Amino acid sequence: MLQVFLEVVLPVALIAAVGGLLGRWRAIPVAPVSTLVFYLFSPALVFTSLANTELTADVSLRIVLVMGATFLAMYAVASAFSLARRHDRPLRAAVALAITIPNTGNMGLPVALLAFGQAGLDVAVMNYVVGAVIAYSAGIAIASMVNGTAMGALRAPFRYPVVYAAVIGALVNAADVTLPVTIAAPIETLGDAAVPVMLVVLGLQMQSAVRLDHLFDTGAAVASRLLVAPVVSWCAATALGLEGTTRDTLVVLAAMPTAVIAIVLATEFHARPTFVTRAVVASTVASMATVTVLIAVLQ
Repeated sequence: MLQVFLEVVLPVALIAAVGGLLGRWRAIPVAPVSTLVFYLFSPALVFTSLANTELTADVSLRIVLVMGATFLAMYAVASAFSLARRHDRPLRAAVALAITIPNTGNMGLPVALLAFGQAGLDVAVMNYVVGAVIAYSAGIAIASMVNGTAMGALRAPFRYPVVYAAVIGALVNAADVTLPVTIAAPIETLGDAAVPVMLVVLGLQMQSAVRLDHLFDTGAAVASRLLVAPVVSWCAATALGLEGTTRDTLVVLAAMPTAVIAIVLATEFHARPTFVTRAVVASTVASMATVTVLIAVLQ
């Protein structure tokens, strides 16, 4: 547990803390920074990840199906909870983002490597790419419901670059195309900036995350994210015939806290970003205990 804290959680917390301190010192607005992540850094990261993945088509397909089933189940949980609580549209979107989008990147990748070695990391990379595509398609659809219609939400993902970056990256991988350095190098550089800038966005948003409103809703979202999602993932992976390291890695990744990208989406679409930020912070802290226990059980 100490090793995971020192090598995974503490570096994440330090980058976010630096972002928060800088934002307080210089009064940096979060919206322009999140826009850079949304339109530039994340599309580059998704493209390079998909273009370079080495998992087989069969395993990749089953990972996609597990993640799709888990996302739909968790969205159903979020919708039922919001309906019971009579949330307004912005809070419904915020709760759904907090529950459905796990941090499979800057937390999931190193945790998978530490827990399951290279085999786990290979699964985690594919999981991250699929998760990013879901976040920037279904996540955009959820967030855009704040001020739009259901039909507009279905069209919303196609107005943003990540979906197209994923398609092009998959085609490059399938065709075994080697891009010239002139093109590949700047795309990889932009992609490398995605995770640290996401953490800076988290730090900038954390200044408003100390409010104590919606505590019950935040607790329910965190519990759903950390406790319910891995059970759903285990059931889906088992039903699809996955086992061993592949299944265990998917289950652990499903138990990750809410991703920073949920804050970016909430900020971009005005879906209660302060609530989502509280969910990110609370779930990240709580996941230290829950993920450690889960890994011990699976191993």
